[in-house]
Amino acid sequence: VDEVLIATDPDREGEAIADNLVEFLKIEDKYHRIRFNEITKEAIMESLSNQTKVDEDLVKSQIARRIIDRIIGYKLSGLMRKKISGSPMSPSAGRVQSIALKLVVEREKLIDAFVPTEYVTATAIINDEVKAEFNSGNYEGNKPWIKPDEAETIKKDLKGALKVESVNVSKRNDAKLTPLKQAALYKKADSSLGMSSRSVQRAAQNLYEGYGDGGLISYPRTDSTRLSDNFVKRAKEFISKTYGADVVSGEIKGTAGAQDAHEAIRPTDPSLTPARARALFNLDNAEFKVYELIYNHTLMSLMNVPVREILRYDLSENGHEFKMSSSKVIYEGYLKVIGYSKNKELPVYREGEVIPVKDYVFEDHATKPPARYNDGSLIEMLDNIGVGRPSTFSTTVNILKDRAYVDVEGRALKPTDFGKLVAEKLLTAFPDIIEETYTAKMEKELDEIAEGKHNYRKLLNDFWQLFEEKMLTATQELSVTKLAAIPAGKDCPKCGSPLVVRTNKKDKTRFFACSAFPECKHTESDPTSKRIFRRWKKK
Repeated sequence: VDEVLIATDPDREGEAIADNLVEFLKIEDKYHRIRFNEITKEAIMESLSNQTKVDEDLVKSQIARRIIDRIIGYKLSGLMRKKISGSPMSPSAGRVQSIALKLVVEREKLIDAFVPTEYVTATAIINDEVKAEFNSGNYEGNKPWIKPDEAETIKKDLKGALKVESVNVSKRNDAKLTPLKQAALYKKADSSLGMSSRSVQRAAQNLYEGYGDGGLISYPRTDSTRLSDNFVKRAKEFISKTYGADVVSGEIKGTAGAQDAHEAIRPTDPSLTPARARALFNLDNAEFKVYELIYNHTLMSLMNVPVREILRYDLSENGHEFKMSSSKVIYEGYLKVIGYSKNKELPVYREGEVIPVKDYVFEDHATKPPARYNDGSLIEMLDNIGVGRPSTFSTTVNILKDRAYVDVEGRALKPTDFGKLVAEKLLTAFPDIIEETYTAKMEKELDEIAEGKHNYRKLLNDFWQLFEEKMLTATQELSVTKLAAIPAGKDCPKCGSPLVVRTNKKDKTRFFACSAFPECKHTESDPTSKRIFRRWKKK
């Protein structure tokens, strides 16, 4: 042919692929590079009128990243295998993976070191449905609290009715929703649906490529929250027709991501409601839930925010303050998509009115430790601190599970002794490299290389000088640690020795083996173990 058009993704990975294609196909003299962020006629025609060549700065940025990731991954994984024996799985370490493990382990240290603080709450029971909270000015979460040594004095003071000191009526807007990027999708699916990142990734990928001519959603591995003009126009027309023109928002809260190769995650067709999609394409339960989440959230991000009327009473009794409040939706806005539960409205009281109190109830509490990370909150943290990219988030979390670095308790990620040991050795030997700000700084420098503002050879040289020195010291000085086997809690039926937990390194299932191995080779399955790796369903 006389001319070849290359249209790989318009980010640094896509640019490196384009560069490889030019070299492999030997088309240096007859290719043109075109770039578009959405597959629409308008976007493609625009790209055809702006043909360029491969951006060498983007290519250099990708080269630098691949080299650094390979060095860290191969070198540190090999070091961990040498320095840890008796591990349930072959240890691995990577630039982003090690930061994720560090975050989980450090959160567990905070939980272990946590000392609870006792506090008391007081509630005035007016009737079965109306209650007022003691307003101390101190809060645990959103609950006002009383110091335990002050509670008895306050109990003695509270005997009579409450007096209404003030009545305040105000309006409050709900938050504007931002279209979904991948990290936000994982967090929202975890908190609202209880789905793991692995399940969300599978469902989203199937929705993207498995149904219809163009899939049901746009590309799911994106760090952008902007929506294409073409989609916004079609979606607003659908919203206006379905919910009314008054709820269509005049502005959209969305921005381009660091690389902006793709727009936000959205449905490809705004008229394809979740119910229609399930009926037409026989979506499984996970796919339906993820599609419904993406569909509803996207439409809501293009609609006006709900407005609530807030009624608040400030009350007092014998010098002690109480409060009670309620909210009422006075403009539905995007709540028209998902509906809402109407709050019970408070009775109408006037300023100066005295309200009889049925009882004053005091309850003892204690502060709780920080919550463990789950899939969604860990991915959100990695995204917030600028470590990793959308295409790696779910894989990173899954590696922590697959390598037996964490156990999943409910939905929480709890580090195992193996995970803690790997983190400890990495942080002992490479404190400057296994560190959030260093990794985020490297991501920023890679972006600067892509923009032609930083020399990729200098970045690699600076990294290598730091890493080589640390690696040499760690190889010589880091001690070898043998992990103790985990007891299975039962004895071997053949020789009577204790059984211990082992892991099948092929399919990641746990089993029980005799601790007297190799003298006794008895093994048996662990009935509680499940395969970690499952084949994805093909459509």
